[in-house]
Amino acid sequence: MVSDLTPTSVLEAEHVRLFYYDFDNYIRASYSSKNYLRFCSILQGDKYVEINETEKFKYDSNNFVILPPYSRVKLEIKEKTKALVIEIDSYLINHVLSKLKMEFEPYELGNVNNIFFVGKYSPDLTQTYKKIVDTFLSRKVNREFLLDLYTQEFVYDIFKYRGAEKIINDKNSEIYHILDYINTNYLRKLKISDIAKEFSMKEYEFTKYFKKFTGKSPKEYIKDLKLNKAKELLKFENVTNVCYDIGYENISYFIKEFKNKFGVTPNLYKKTLNS
Repeated sequence: MVSDLTPTSVLEAEHVRLFYYDFDNYIRASYSSKNYLRFCSILQGDKYVEINETEKFKYDSNNFVILPPYSRVKLEIKEKTKALVIEIDSYLINHVLSKLKMEFEPYELGNVNNIFFVGKYSPDLTQTYKKIVDTFLSRKVNREFLLDLYTQEFVYDIFKYRGAEKIINDKNSEIYHILDYINTNYLRKLKISDIAKEFSMKEYEFTKYFKKFTGKSPKEYIKDLKLNKAKELLKFENVTNVCYDIGYENISYFIKEFKNKFGVTPNLYKKTLNS
């Protein structure tokens, strides 16, 4: 049995990641998504999936599947299949929601429950999806920037479907409140013990709970938020100011952490922005 889910190629922008898969052989596998919304699409072939131990169903290039963060998926592919997965972070989703007043189009979701949905492509979503695919396949110099730009439009088109916001933006779960709290306050000095106390947990219980859903410890998650924010701020500020703005007190340590995550120093990254 083949069970390798390693993507054929990956492209990562600031708020979105694209994974392209080209399966030649039969495959049966399972995986758990992390703290990203996943838009799963088929370019060729079809896929059988079972999500969070609910019903099993098949979809192809005429349909798409939206998986909220922290979903468990079993999949089976029986013929040559090409698939594209788009992962979108919560920052971009919340940014779109905060800016727009939705006017729903008459697009109905084909299969809706509390843990995923399946839908057919609307004309608007088809057009935006094509721009994302074309950009992914291109060699444009600014394709990472374009992907973030098109994905905002893409999220807007998804939210036109009745019921989409309820599923994607589930504000009832405790992990949502925790992530919202951290995403709002991560630039100030946050102690893990204080966050745990905020949610009436002991620190070790909180850490275990957080890692179960995100795949990261709270410290790792906060560090990633800060370093991603640093990339954004480096477009406008010098390295020293960015270091202190995101809460680092030691510039050398900040440079080391930035290089470990992105493979270049902050200064070299800033130079690439100006080149």
